[in-house]
Amino acid sequence: MALRIYTLFILLSGLFSSACSKPFPGGDELILLGLIGKTHYLFVTTSTNTGDLGGVAGADLICQSAKTAEVPDLPGSPLEYVALIASSTRVPGGLGWPLLAGTKYYAMSPSETLIFHTDSSGLPVLPMNSATGIPGAGDYWTGISNSGSGYGTGTTCSNWMSANAAIDASYGSPGSQTETAFDSGFGNACDTPLSLLCVRN
Repeated sequence: MALRIYTLFILLSGLFSSACSKPFPGGDELILLGLIGKTHYLFVTTSTNTGDLGGVAGADLICQSAKTAEVPDLPGSPLEYVALIASSTRVPGGLGWPLLAGTKYYAMSPSETLIFHTDSSGLPVLPMNSATGIPGAGDYWTGISNSGSGYGTGTTCSNWMSANAAIDASYGSPGSQTETAFDSGFGNACDTPLSLLCVRN
């Protein structure tokens, strides 16, 4: 009887150790490889909104809805996409900033194209890698200030909670390799419908 119990113990130990020796049971190796090899994409929404985006959280929701409705074939979950806008809670290169340091950002139009890469603070390096800048059909809200000497927070439609025509916000334009991709140098009235620049983080 003791021999049978000992034999059963040895068999179970072997099964347990072999199951645990696999570093990622159940095919999780693929998940890990997907995270390691994750490619970061961007797109400009075709839908437009006034400066009352519902704050940063509302802007992120707009990007996530646009990912589903406008660019469903773009890799990644909608929840991975957020708005590239500046505000008091999303500071360029600082608090809440969605761009990762030392990372390349691509567009898929029609094939994968490197648009820009970021520096050690997660700020886009200019001029961009793409000679034609960010692809898109219209201007997009950014709230980013860039005079060519660095990035900061510009005007933001009261942190993206206002569509008041008397106030404005910084915006960027597609098709530019330079700072105008993020800061046109002018403000647009907050009652103006513009697109959003969305990035996968």
